[in-house]
Amino acid sequence: MKHKVIIDTDPGIDDAMAIAYAIAHPDIELLALTTIFGNVRTHEATRNALALLDHWGCDADVAEGEAAPLTIPANEPSYLVHGRNGFGEVDIPASARSKHALDAVDYIIEASKRHPGEITLCAVGPVTNLARLLERDPDVVTRLRAVIVMGGAVHRKGNVTPVAEANIWNDPHAADAVFEASWPLALAPLDCTMPVVFTPDFMQALAKENPRLGTPLAAMAEFYARFYRSHQGLAGCVPHDVMALSWLTVPGAFRLQKGALCVVTEGAAIGQTLFQPGGTHSRARCFEGRPNHMVMVDTDPQMFMADYMMVMTRHAG
Repeated sequence: MKHKVIIDTDPGIDDAMAIAYAIAHPDIELLALTTIFGNVRTHEATRNALALLDHWGCDADVAEGEAAPLTIPANEPSYLVHGRNGFGEVDIPASARSKHALDAVDYIIEASKRHPGEITLCAVGPVTNLARLLERDPDVVTRLRAVIVMGGAVHRKGNVTPVAEANIWNDPHAADAVFEASWPLALAPLDCTMPVVFTPDFMQALAKENPRLGTPLAAMAEFYARFYRSHQGLAGCVPHDVMALSWLTVPGAFRLQKGALCVVTEGAAIGQTLFQPGGTHSRARCFEGRPNHMVMVDTDPQMFMADYMMVMTRHAG
């Protein structure tokens, strides 16, 4: 049975890598992209989502999401990391299609009612849409097959502050609400993303094997890799968002821990993801009554990269 997937996204170079993987994977049925701010502003994310799908011949829906965080003022988009257009200044032709008539939250609600127990919601940007979803339809937690969130840093340091990862930092109140909810949630934090680096050679091989999907990704990755080289000394770029989908398709690539999650919502540590492993106790009251979720705390880079290349190569043509 195919995985019916909705990707909540702020495209974004690593978002594009994840969307391409979803399009290419024979076991994923991409129903829609719902958009959010983060790497770019929400209206830019909608434009980018439509452009990518058209460029790659996919007719999945695009529904526009929230334009600002729940409580805090919006941070500036990550143009430094992803370029002013979100694609590392690589030109992807604009789509002639329009966004869906429903907003992102209502789209997810309606889709979950059409396909109860079948849809995986894969969030690879700030999770404001997911928090609004819980507000608008609390029963949605019983209708989704799974929720996968790329975000946070559990045992590693952050990437926008010493303790905070970008997606969680951009809307910490939303993330805390999402982690508090009793739905089947898996978290893909920096712990599982940072061990994987797509080198220039890897990206060029991808472009050679699959020119249609790989060529624009390789061009985007050049911009992305310059950021990682200058700021972290890496010889390539990290495909963070792909991890959220790979949890569905190659779960053996990850080492897992189960536990409760909460998020710091104010002060110098705002956006920090706190993790209490299952079966342990602490005096931190924020964990009281919270469900245990699955957390991907490490990755086998070779297995992950082999799977990505295999899936993308199979879709060549």
